[in-house]
Amino acid sequence: MADFPDKRKIRQVFRNVQKHRQIEQLIRRFSSAKEDIRLAALDRTDLSSCRTVLELGCAFGAFTEALKSRLHPEACITGLDIIAEYGPFFREACARAGYPGRFSPAGVESIRKFPSASYDLILCSYALYFFVDMIPQIARILKKDGLFITITHDECNMQELIHLTRATLKEHGLLGDNRLLPVESILRQFSAANGRERLGPYFGDIRALEFPNTLVFQPWEIYFFVDYYQFKSPFFLLDTGADKRKMVRTLLHKLQDIGAGRKVISMCKDDAIFLCRLPLSPENPS
Repeated sequence: MADFPDKRKIRQVFRNVQKHRQIEQLIRRFSSAKEDIRLAALDRTDLSSCRTVLELGCAFGAFTEALKSRLHPEACITGLDIIAEYGPFFREACARAGYPGRFSPAGVESIRKFPSASYDLILCSYALYFFVDMIPQIARILKKDGLFITITHDECNMQELIHLTRATLKEHGLLGDNRLLPVESILRQFSAANGRERLGPYFGDIRALEFPNTLVFQPWEIYFFVDYYQFKSPFFLLDTGADKRKMVRTLLHKLQDIGAGRKVISMCKDDAIFLCRLPLSPENPS
């Protein structure tokens, strides 16, 4: 099994804020699902009484920005991330949402010191698999009538790229049959398949919503697909010994061969939303 990426390696992927934003825009552009998943999650509940809000692994605040006009007028939003470069962007997202906000680069581990039952709403999109061990703490700091919304991937997510990468690495003797890529280890931490199981011991009410989606590229748009792969490549190639440039070139050639025989190139981007209420955490979870 691949080693799970540590904080230093995660920073390497996400600290280029502008590139991260470009990739998010790329995903929206080529998604078959036209609704933003964050709006889909927020539309399922009334948040008008929420005053204290926390976004975990907030990045540049895409989830926070979607809160515009949904919270109590006196709401305040806090964002936590391990990448300090996101700070100005997160505060700008708070301003666009219309609420005061603050950012801390202390990371999610810092919530261990937060008072119990202190937040009306906690958000986390595409990040909980990096700190799944913090679920007990998330439940502890959520108010009894509060709501935790988390968005994550389905296990099929990016499987086309995963299979293509695995096959290519095996061709070059860089990956054994039983070894997982880092991205596979990440998906196994928290996904649509095991999310309810992970959350169940800490929340009395869990509502799971499927969000089917596919990234669809025309053959002449293949370079956007490669751009997506380049951004994600550390989670595919980390500690495999593969040369990133050579790998990307090889992938491009294979995708071009695939595209030559098809009208479109597609990749699974299915996700899931979990709406969690009634925190059940003990007073002092580990």
